[in-house]
Amino acid sequence: MFNGESDDIPFLKLEGVDPISLKVFQSFFRTARFHSQLVFKMTSENGIYPGQAMCLWFISQEPGISQRNLAEKLHVAPPTVTHMLQKLEKAGFIVRRDDEHDQRLSRIYLTDTGITMLNTLKSTFAEIIHISLKGLSSEQQEELVHMFDTMSSNILREL
Repeated sequence: MFNGESDDIPFLKLEGVDPISLKVFQSFFRTARFHSQLVFKMTSENGIYPGQAMCLWFISQEPGISQRNLAEKLHVAPPTVTHMLQKLEKAGFIVRRDDEHDQRLSRIYLTDTGITMLNTLKSTFAEIIHISLKGLSSEQQEELVHMFDTMSSNILREL
């Protein structure tokens, strides 16, 4: 865990990478790692994991979504979604119903308990955003958006 001392990736030099670029990458990687840990900590305090939270979000956006479409939206394999849905169903957050027109399809809906959990998670994510951006001006946040968008575009071009 970060304690104020250097917590950088354990390599000092990479051939062809200037020191400032390496420093940027290390800072970005560290921030992403800590953000992931914070999301995990705060969602699990609500008895749910980040992937399950995203699952609830997508189901709320598209009630009756199929498992296949949910897997595509989450960018995970169908068996992973099946496992998540089993846990969410057991917790009472979702219900699966057979499609009226195609019995091979299962449609997924939030229960009242799932809606309540989703509302709790919305507050949790608002808190995560406030914690993460504390001390940054609106201008600095806009600059971050621009920088992250540029990085995302660079990465997407390679993918």
